[in-house]
Amino acid sequence: MTALPALQAVGLSKEFRGFSATKDVNLDIRQGEIHAVIGPNGAGKTTLFNLLSGFLRPSRGEVRLFGERIDTLAPHQIVRRGLSRSFQISSVFSSLSVRENLLAALQSPTPLPGQFWSSRRKLAPLSGRVDEIVAQVGLEPLQHRLAADLSHGEKRQLEIGISLTQNPRVLLLDEPTSGMGSEGIARVTQLVREVAAGRTVVLVEHNMSVVSTLADRITVLQYGSVLASGSYQDVSRDPRVIEAYLGEESE
Repeated sequence: MTALPALQAVGLSKEFRGFSATKDVNLDIRQGEIHAVIGPNGAGKTTLFNLLSGFLRPSRGEVRLFGERIDTLAPHQIVRRGLSRSFQISSVFSSLSVRENLLAALQSPTPLPGQFWSSRRKLAPLSGRVDEIVAQVGLEPLQHRLAADLSHGEKRQLEIGISLTQNPRVLLLDEPTSGMGSEGIARVTQLVREVAAGRTVVLVEHNMSVVSTLADRITVLQYGSVLASGSYQDVSRDPRVIEAYLGEESE
């Protein structure tokens, strides 16, 4: 028997006052793969991520996580079913340290959500998991530094760490290498490869070098619709994709 897709979009459409941001998007993300979503600016990539993660409700269509329909659920309910995401714009608590950001995220499924005034004794059971995550995302030397003092790339590492606090089966990453230099891109690319072990990763990414390095399969969006889907080799040779997106990168 074929395994259920980890994540599915079925006829997914979103309209804003008559404007179609996504139109009848069908997407099957296989369990355990790294799947990239690419396309020109305005293609509907972030809207698609917002629909998949519950931050927007579709005008039509469904989203399914391991076969369960989730598009009617709130974002926190979707997280608890195993889907976490990062955002295109950094979203960390700047006045908290790296460890404190992770502790705040780890509290969410406990009886202490958001109680920043909780004593260290109450939070002690979470300390071991924080140690694991800071090591996994490469922030051990910076774990006591304020998030405001991190570089852009280090904040991206922290955001991925925050996403991992919920032990996701599916992880959505929105532009994880955006705005980085070559060193930061290499570091985050390696981190994505590592966190993908044992889970499914979907990423929106403009850097085609990163996409070709990481992605098992690619879906190309244009004007809110799926233009092509397949391996990097197949998609990169598609004349429609070259005209719509890849050609822009080589100009």
